[in-house]
Amino acid sequence: MEADHGVPGAEGEALFGGQLLVEIEAWEGGLHVGLCSDLTPEEERFQGGLAYLRSFILSGRVVAPKSQRGRSIELWVSLVGPEVRFGPEDLDEVGQIQLHSREAPAPEFRGRLFLPESGLVFAATCLSTNWKYLNILTFDERDGHASVSSFSFSSIIHKSLEAWVARD
Repeated sequence: MEADHGVPGAEGEALFGGQLLVEIEAWEGGLHVGLCSDLTPEEERFQGGLAYLRSFILSGRVVAPKSQRGRSIELWVSLVGPEVRFGPEDLDEVGQIQLHSREAPAPEFRGRLFLPESGLVFAATCLSTNWKYLNILTFDERDGHASVSSFSFSSIIHKSLEAWVARD
């Protein structure tokens, strides 16, 4: 199959080149409480039979790299408890980002980030007061998908990123 080099993230072309800076335009906290179905695995049940999900949905625009600048992105930040393990033998990423097809409605990128549940109050407070940017480091970029190795929030574009953002 021939690569489509007109679509960023097509086979053989990196989506972000290892880093993505997003300006946060809006966020919403989500909470779902309900009874689990018989199909819900035991390890996903809270207190035996409750579905209890807390999350944030962040909406924004890509600031850098230039090849993606201005594109819309929506990220689901889901909380993970101490039972979720990270490392070579467990989860090897703290999120994922996917490029949507040209036919799909906005946002152009969608993704998921994992946040330890102990950071819930801090994240909600800072999102509501001063966080404006989200810096994401990626790896394994291929076929319109990237894995996330780390992410950080800030109220300003850090000085170390200013030259990268300003590049033509």
